[in-house]
Amino acid sequence: MNATKRIAALFVAAAMGTSSPALAEDTFQAEAGFSYSYLKSGPARQTTAGPEASFFFNKLPAAPRDYPLEQAQFVERVGSLSATFGRITSDLGNARNKGSMSGVSSEYRRPDTPIIARVGILSSYSGNQIDARLYQASLGAYVARTTAVALDWSRIMTSTKISSGGSTFSEFTDAFTAAGVSGQHLARLSSGDHVAFIAGISRETHEQERAALEKNRSVFLKATYYPTRMVGLKAGILFDRGDDSLTEGKIFETGAKIFFTPAFSLDLDFQRFYAKTSGDSDNFVTIRALVRF
Repeated sequence: MNATKRIAALFVAAAMGTSSPALAEDTFQAEAGFSYSYLKSGPARQTTAGPEASFFFNKLPAAPRDYPLEQAQFVERVGSLSATFGRITSDLGNARNKGSMSGVSSEYRRPDTPIIARVGILSSYSGNQIDARLYQASLGAYVARTTAVALDWSRIMTSTKISSGGSTFSEFTDAFTAAGVSGQHLARLSSGDHVAFIAGISRETHEQERAALEKNRSVFLKATYYPTRMVGLKAGILFDRGDDSLTEGKIFETGAKIFFTPAFSLDLDFQRFYAKTSGDSDNFVTIRALVRF
């Protein structure tokens, strides 16, 4: 193909929204962006907003030929280092507090080994009312090119302070520990579309001061349908049953992730929690914009 025809072909590909063979070889090794979340729980409201970023230990294809772009890290088995930060504003009905949230996590994956390992920590400080810290760890392996299983563990520790006149007169600590097993699978349909499944089951214990130990069990299933390699439509459900009435109930999730270009994406998620005992519901919305480079 001569230079004139090559330039014409590039203009046609751009006009039709398709990528040229040269663009298919592009790669990225990091992504960064901004996220905003809103939580409504009874009369309480909480918003969190801030930046986040990830660095991948190997370069990833910006235009994969046989799987969705969102699944590049999973299919190519590439590890990463991620960090997040956010400003928190809480309105509890009778008090308004400001705090912050920060976290870091690392994930080990390599193309030449099936092993998957993850560790992470997230800290949240919401003024003088509730502080929390989340620890996470996971160890798993690929059992096929697009199938993996893992053992998961997490622990949330919270500290609630009750104060008046600038003095703290009561403080409560809680610990939530969860252990379970999860699986992930990316399937290609006969139509050429893809569906990604994530499922798991776990057991949680709630430790409180001057209270009996409470135990719950939960099971979840989440599916993402990719009508194109640039669009993912998500839906999921989680069932929680056991002694702890605060967490017992159902969570429904829906959302979408759209890549407007291979470098820029927008992610929208909505979760609704229905408590079993009280019949109350909580709403949680997250919007995330990311740029890959």
